[in-house]
Amino acid sequence: MEKLEKFDQFLSVNQKLLIEVKVGDYPGIFDSRIEDIKAKEKKILLSMPTDKGQGIPLKPNTRVHLSYVLDKGRFSFKSVILDRVKDPLPMLVVQYPEAIFRQELRAFFRVDTRIPVKVMATVKSGESASVKIIDAKIVDISGGGMRLFSEIKMEKNDTIEIYLQGSIEKLESLKALVMRSTKRDGMFETGVRFEDLSSSDRDKIVKYVFKRQVELRKLLG
Repeated sequence: MEKLEKFDQFLSVNQKLLIEVKVGDYPGIFDSRIEDIKAKEKKILLSMPTDKGQGIPLKPNTRVHLSYVLDKGRFSFKSVILDRVKDPLPMLVVQYPEAIFRQELRAFFRVDTRIPVKVMATVKSGESASVKIIDAKIVDISGGGMRLFSEIKMEKNDTIEIYLQGSIEKLESLKALVMRSTKRDGMFETGVRFEDLSSSDRDKIVKYVFKRQVELRKLLG
């Protein structure tokens, strides 16, 4: 992880981001957006955070962790809520960071999960090949890719379509490139890298990863 003390080019108005609250009246991970940046006043104005369309009235003095994804990596910083304002729209005022941390996409945190999916892939049988829809299960996922288990082998360097069937909020499907596929305990373990993924869709995956990480921490005590 790289610490950036000069980060103006990576912080912009209208940037969507995630607000993580670990301690307070509303612990969780919520959607928000940068509405204004007042660097000289050491303030950033954020849209009122939401979860599934519902506003979350976070209180002043709440400590938060903010993160977002760009092509150059995942960016994050810690802050604290200074105030809430109502005009011209409900917003949070948070403290301007002294530094932002950048993490390369390939180094995204990977979280274990068990998501049943459908995959459209080219399946070989002898010398012939055809496009089929096969059953698979995601066993871990990150902002850059995932690992799948299936009974059918997927071919390296093939592009596949993964149908999530409602498992990740507001994300129906993903395109991915097969990086490897090996047989393990009678099943095929396939590692894939996301292809042509918009920053909005990557944000949805990262949000799922964060929430899943919180769930696992709770299960482990």
